[in-house]
Amino acid sequence: KRSILIISNEIMSRLGVLYALKDDELNKLCSLPQAERYDYMLEEIEESLLDTPRGCELDKAWDGIQYCLGGGTWKEGNSIPANIVFGGEFLVETEDEIITLKKHSDVIQIVDYLHQNNLKEIIRKNFHLIEEQEYSLPKNDDTLDYLLGWSGNIQSFYENALKEGCSVIFTVDL
Repeated sequence: KRSILIISNEIMSRLGVLYALKDDELNKLCSLPQAERYDYMLEEIEESLLDTPRGCELDKAWDGIQYCLGGGTWKEGNSIPANIVFGGEFLVETEDEIITLKKHSDVIQIVDYLHQNNLKEIIRKNFHLIEEQEYSLPKNDDTLDYLLGWSGNIQSFYENALKEGCSVIFTVDL
């Protein structure tokens, strides 16, 4: 188990973003020492990709979506569906910042999974399975609508990443 799961759920509720990176962008990020990667992401990647088809904002909904992808429990890893949002290979893992990577081969599998499984139906089905003490937001219809709203661009984001031959990183400032 990763130490990040022990951190309080209040902390797990920060803004999350997915970015689709081309090989040269990913290689540049990975070439940096881990301590410099998050700042580089903020200054270079976020600056150029946030409001484009290669950026997918998840607001604070990312952790609820992650719980729903895990069947109502927190699951992370480098396999589907756990790596659609949070999981993947950890490029940065500190008490304050996380960056995980889904390689292009993972993106291919994620797109296939999302074509076969309706993400909004997964969220609707599993939202009520999340234990209240495990989740930082109220478990009510407004929160469910919030998760459904913020999850709406995930499939098209991944389809675009696949089309452009990109890998995907997830970033969150804890």
